[in-house]
Amino acid sequence: MAIVALLTMMAPSMAQEAKKGSYTPVDTPPASAQQVAIGFYPVSVYQLDMASNTYYVDTYVWMRWTGDIDPTGTIEFTNMVEEWGKQQENLLEEPKVIADGSRYQIMRVEGRFVQPFSLADYPLDTQKLSIMVEDTTNGADAVSYVIDKDSSGIGESLQIPGWKLSGWSAQTFTHDYGTQFGEDETPAVYSAAQFSMEISRPLSFFYWKLLLPLFIVFGAALSALLIRPQDLDVRSALPAGALLTTIFLQKSYSDDLPDLGYLILMDKIYLVVYALIVLTLIRAILAYKATADEGLDVVKAVAATDRKLLGLLILVFVVAVAAILMLR
Repeated sequence: MAIVALLTMMAPSMAQEAKKGSYTPVDTPPASAQQVAIGFYPVSVYQLDMASNTYYVDTYVWMRWTGDIDPTGTIEFTNMVEEWGKQQENLLEEPKVIADGSRYQIMRVEGRFVQPFSLADYPLDTQKLSIMVEDTTNGADAVSYVIDKDSSGIGESLQIPGWKLSGWSAQTFTHDYGTQFGEDETPAVYSAAQFSMEISRPLSFFYWKLLLPLFIVFGAALSALLIRPQDLDVRSALPAGALLTTIFLQKSYSDDLPDLGYLILMDKIYLVVYALIVLTLIRAILAYKATADEGLDVVKAVAATDRKLLGLLILVFVVAVAAILMLR
């Protein structure tokens, strides 16, 4: 038992030690390194899949440098997956010497990239689609990337269905692996560059395709409070049916998302609706019991209370959704 307890106490620290490496933003490259200006120009993005955290990118990438090291032969797209489907082609047979004496090469790259998406604010989330490159052989003290911001950008024809393209950003890093991979002469720190396209969902997707159907179902459930308290079958069928429909509505958007260990924004709204529909169902049952053997005056009083409750539930729904949106 003592050994088990010791292992349990050691487990968190062992897990922390097992994770090595870090990315550090770089503003000024090392003086000893050969500087390589690198630029990006994506022309298309397609098959963006939230469930698998992947997307396909077709982009131009160019490099311009002065020095003995040719960085085009050691460049790696580190967040590209499915190497068998990768297409990478140098558009110039040999690096071109340009007017200032530096050498230049441009390539066309197409492939599937991976990017862990944060979906806590779904469907009002914003995402970054990144292309990460790194030198695979030369350490950061030998080759250092510098972003060619003047020439980089996004093709005018680039569109991502269902998303708004809000801009782009680029940054250079040093990637410290925290290891020399078992060989003392292998560098542990390499230069890396990241180009990111910033995208967001249009508000119409949230209001008209997700919130409106939910509000209609919620309204159908609340309409039970407008029916006579004695009609239990109808009054209970409406919120019960709405409850099942709400479950299916939630499943319809969840199927397009990966399995998450946290609640997203839309889930929180659905939790509010679930609670209000259940309260409506409970009210229908209690109102029936309260008027089962009572006179007309009691029935009218219960019906009047139902109408007030109807307004209160709508108010709670509006306030709760507004609060969830403001606190996200």
